[in-house]
Amino acid sequence: MSKKNRTILLTLALALMFAFSGCGGAAPPASGDEDSSSVTEPEADGWQETDRQSIVVGGVRSQTGANAIFEQTAFGPQYKMWIDELNKDGGIYIPSIGKKLPAELKIYDDKSDAQTMVRLYEQLCIEEKVDILLPPVTNMLLLAAAPIAQKYGYLMIAGEGAGTEVGKVIAGTPNVFTVLNFSQTQIPAIAELFKTQGVTSVFCVYVDDLLGAEYWGAARPALEEIGVEIKGEYPIPSTLGVDMSLAITAAEKAEAQAFLTFCYPDQDAEIAANALEAGYNPDLYLMGPGGSYDSSAGFEGIMGIGAWNEKSSERAREYSEHFKSYWIDKGEFWRNEDGTPNPEGTVYQDWWGHICYYSVCQIYQQAIENAGEFNEDGIIDNAKLVSYVKANEFDTVLNEHLRFSNNTLAADMYLGQIGQWQSGVFEVIDASEHRTADPVIPKPEWKK
Repeated sequence: MSKKNRTILLTLALALMFAFSGCGGAAPPASGDEDSSSVTEPEADGWQETDRQSIVVGGVRSQTGANAIFEQTAFGPQYKMWIDELNKDGGIYIPSIGKKLPAELKIYDDKSDAQTMVRLYEQLCIEEKVDILLPPVTNMLLLAAAPIAQKYGYLMIAGEGAGTEVGKVIAGTPNVFTVLNFSQTQIPAIAELFKTQGVTSVFCVYVDDLLGAEYWGAARPALEEIGVEIKGEYPIPSTLGVDMSLAITAAEKAEAQAFLTFCYPDQDAEIAANALEAGYNPDLYLMGPGGSYDSSAGFEGIMGIGAWNEKSSERAREYSEHFKSYWIDKGEFWRNEDGTPNPEGTVYQDWWGHICYYSVCQIYQQAIENAGEFNEDGIIDNAKLVSYVKANEFDTVLNEHLRFSNNTLAADMYLGQIGQWQSGVFEVIDASEHRTADPVIPKPEWKK
């Protein structure tokens, strides 16, 4: 890969490390172009009188600080595009009043600080009484925000947050839902891939905290069960300044057929860079978080968690093209450290999370357009929205029959679990009907 692309990847991955430390047929209907038959018209005796001029969509997001990369490149671009195009079409339809109201965004900056986030969410719920509550960034902040949404009766559908610990928390907060696939669906897919491809041995480098414990803690027994030999493991701390060449040396000595790195994105990228420099080229190389962004395309043959692409479905292709076109025209997707837009107009597609994040917006919209009415306080009745989300399917870019079970999504809701970079495309290589290309094993030799 080029020095420029490697620098971009490492810059992106470094920022993402801190964000992960708490452990994602028709054109995108962001502009409200759903078939009117899918919208519930109010009963004659169910009309509500209101002087409301807008619907307030509130949230607390990390616009500055270590987690700001998520607001720039993950769920942030999705909800901003959604609201913009929703309002260009006249707003969001409220069935109880029989008309559309424009959406007003009220997003506060938590500066990547949990205490600040909690205070600002309390303000949105208690003082400002917003109609809709968007989620925060990262697992750590979601774990703190979920009880607030539950306490004040708000629907919250998480974007970036997911995983075992999140699942334990939302089991006690029935108003909170997650859409991003994580170890629960990805590890079984990895095991099935290893089994079908006849992989016999593995070595794993993992970060010695919640992320590593979740992924390697699930992967090791799953691989052992199918007869894969564990040739070794190498835990690394989550701190900066770790000499990744030592991990590569240990992996080379183990001589395993497959190499896994369940680390933070900056660490995964640095390990890959060291492997390239050392000429370490195992038959199968799978990276954890960070490998699904376009900026990783130079790592030819490397696999990553989370997967879809423009061949996955017609609606996925249309969504991806629309997303990139929208943000190229805006020129604000990526900002430099001084806050100015990237002069190259770079737009990174995330072939893990982006399609899940936009689906979050579609779920909010369809719930409001079918069950939206005002409560006695004059704001959208979120209890009715929660009930609607639990009981119904949603037509989204991810799945036209998306539905929740225990407030999460089942494996068959996704377009893929494991991807591999092949000629600049993050191909879905699951041993399933979602596969867009056969896995390439052994992976190609490194090209420096």
